[in-house]
Amino acid sequence: MTGTAILPGSVLGPEIAIVADDDPFRREFRPWLAEHVPGPEPLDQDAKVALRRAWQRTLSAGGWAGPAWPAEYGGRGAGPLQQFMYYEELALARAPWAANAPGTILLGPTLMVHGTEELRTRFLPAILSGDELFSQGFSEPEAGSDLASLRTRAHRDGDDWVITGQKIWTTWAQYSDWCFVVCRTDPESKRHRGLSMIICPMDQLGVTVRPIEQISGDPEFAEVFFDGARAPAGHVVGEVGQGWAVAMTMLGFERADQGFSDHALLLVHLHDLAAELRAAQRDGRLGAAEAAEARARHADLWIRCQQLRRFNLSIAVRGEAGETPGDFGSVVNLFWADLEQGIAELGVAVAGARGLALGDHPAHFLMSSRSATIDSGSSEIQRNIIAERTLGLPR
Repeated sequence: MTGTAILPGSVLGPEIAIVADDDPFRREFRPWLAEHVPGPEPLDQDAKVALRRAWQRTLSAGGWAGPAWPAEYGGRGAGPLQQFMYYEELALARAPWAANAPGTILLGPTLMVHGTEELRTRFLPAILSGDELFSQGFSEPEAGSDLASLRTRAHRDGDDWVITGQKIWTTWAQYSDWCFVVCRTDPESKRHRGLSMIICPMDQLGVTVRPIEQISGDPEFAEVFFDGARAPAGHVVGEVGQGWAVAMTMLGFERADQGFSDHALLLVHLHDLAAELRAAQRDGRLGAAEAAEARARHADLWIRCQQLRRFNLSIAVRGEAGETPGDFGSVVNLFWADLEQGIAELGVAVAGARGLALGDHPAHFLMSSRSATIDSGSSEIQRNIIAERTLGLPR
């Protein structure tokens, strides 16, 4: 499958020339992917993580694990438009996710801004290679969307920080070697002040990880308990007490990167769904009226997915000019969440009774898509941001 099979320029309009199908970046990456992409991801999570970890190492060995990283740290110095093409090619090649996304997208770039030379030397090579996996310790049971109200604390004890508290919704914490934890290091501080980000080792008696099984059956997230867990004093990212600024830098990297992948993955889903729809018509699983309705829904979703691509392309173009997504990221997140759920719902409708089996892909995608309206801030929060910051409406 080529880029033009899924993303025809005649559909996308003139700006497609900015990220042309025959761009030198694509011409280099595409044949490498064709030679190295492993088979499809299994639904079993342990097997999935093992495959993604092996894929992380393959990407690293080929110089493709962190294309946006500076060359001095093992990357390619790719700009936003090349990053945009990178994710499209990964999706079109049906490549799995790399296992160390929290490290490559979040912690690594943040260390380049706020980390000491010792931290960069210690962690950046291990992040890129996948030799050590990382998780993100931000949300807490009573501090999810309002991170500044967190209760996890850390105090100095000689050459260590001692961390006590609880984190939740920590993606793949049960597989991670390290967790970058935002905690309160000044017990007298309030809200955004007095916070620090500390890189804490997970393999110790003071850390307990309890996976949380989702409606899809995946224990993708976990709650993590820190009961006197110890981290070296030098493992603070940035200045002690300045963790809020560090966390905002990290969230900026997340928002600038994550959107570049969503439209391409959904376009691949729609491509497969079109083939399934034709097969359902041929074998009689869908009657004439049902098939007509499904085709109309598919066309609407396809158009909306092209619009999502335009949104993401505009963010990439702005990034090339040194701009950040800003509040527009909330618009994109809101649009993507509704679109992903719509595609998942159509997939189950086309698959029929088979699509209701939880061990089958349509049902699994439907169940996992339920979290789309919560990811990176709930849809309610995104609407508030758009209303207050973009439209200037009263709180």
